[in-house]
Amino acid sequence: MKNYMTFLLFALLTMQAFSQNYVGNWIGEITIPTGPLDIAFKIVKDGDVYASTMDIPKQGLNGGKADATVVNDTLITITFSSFGLEYKGRLNDKDELIGNLYKGGFPVALNLKRGDIVLNRPQEPKAPFDYYTEEISFNTFDDLTLQGTLSLPKKDGKFPVVIIISGSGPQNRDGEMFGHKPYLVIADDLTKNGIGVLRFDERGAGQSEGTYETSTIDEQSSDITSAMDFLRTRKDIHHKKIGLLGHSIGGIIAPKVASESTNVNFMVLLAAPGINGDILMLSQKAALERAMGINEMQIEQGQTLVKEAYDIVVNSNLDNQKLKDSINSFYKNKYGNMFPESQRTALVNQITTKEILSLLRSKPSDYLKAVKCPVLALNGDKDFQVPSKDNLSAIQSSIESNGNQNVTTVELENLNHLFQESTTGMSNEYAEIEQTIAPKVLELISNWVKEHTK
Repeated sequence: MKNYMTFLLFALLTMQAFSQNYVGNWIGEITIPTGPLDIAFKIVKDGDVYASTMDIPKQGLNGGKADATVVNDTLITITFSSFGLEYKGRLNDKDELIGNLYKGGFPVALNLKRGDIVLNRPQEPKAPFDYYTEEISFNTFDDLTLQGTLSLPKKDGKFPVVIIISGSGPQNRDGEMFGHKPYLVIADDLTKNGIGVLRFDERGAGQSEGTYETSTIDEQSSDITSAMDFLRTRKDIHHKKIGLLGHSIGGIIAPKVASESTNVNFMVLLAAPGINGDILMLSQKAALERAMGINEMQIEQGQTLVKEAYDIVVNSNLDNQKLKDSINSFYKNKYGNMFPESQRTALVNQITTKEILSLLRSKPSDYLKAVKCPVLALNGDKDFQVPSKDNLSAIQSSIESNGNQNVTTVELENLNHLFQESTTGMSNEYAEIEQTIAPKVLELISNWVKEHTK
């Protein structure tokens, strides 16, 4: 009897330990109309509290934070309210999670095994590096601590430095998106070419404090100013050779900072907007729809419908609920049931986030006209998010209007918004393409920066 009780106690303890063995990296796959979609979860535990993140590389999601991770007996529930998703699963005797991913209450089978999504990214540099790197932190104007990496050609010396400013976020210091790390690749190339690089986790991303979703272009710009102030405290940085490299929305932030500071000595703009934010988003919508084969009549109807909401945003100082109410009332009074409430609500919620409001109300030309430093602006001719011709032209004319002739714009054939060599330029290619950034882009950037930091 004693042996039996000992065995039973051991079995119960083993079962309890097994039922709690959710910690780790998990991968699985669901099928959507465009094909298989890999999904990965990372589950950690601190004391009795679980936390999770989710990656969906093909859709550009990296480290999406769960609102709650709850283990109840043998069932784990992971909730992502911002995505409208919830995962529920149970461990089986093969150490697999068997469950469903719920969207709007509708279940899709998603079984998970331990492991990581492995993507072929030949350009991604791996440690140890043949240059000096240092983990750094600096404080923002509102006393948040942002974490990052400073890479320098050597530990000893005095070097020019580029600060990388990411696009729409939240982005970590590597700019992880669609399974790529473009800012890591750019930093590696620049540092090997004698240029230091500071890249950091944005508010609420990676190891940085704060919340990205509530930040505006003004606050993000002030974070870059704080990064510059930090660099100017260091003896290994050439204080007269600090430049900015902004990608996408980062290409609005860079000229804003440069227009307000004499400490920006040069600037590289990658797929940067040059036209007003509301016009940019309308042109982006039209370009994407044309690439998808939508007919011109439908495109024009969509332009009219969305422009009406954008006009309310741009021509008012309303924010949050009052702005939502104003747009909803306009559509209801003009279209009635012709514009279904569910579609109207989805549109209104999408365009009234802090980030989108800042973008819609942005006027890059106001900043570009005040830029006095040398500028290199690059864009791909298959960029549907920031169409190249109109934006490069606007960037050049705005900068030159103030007498600054030291501006170079280059449109690159067959490159998409991420500067990959692409077939269509559509976002569904981003994760499928193994190349992170075209080598000719890296060469253009490094050669231009070296020339302007002699």
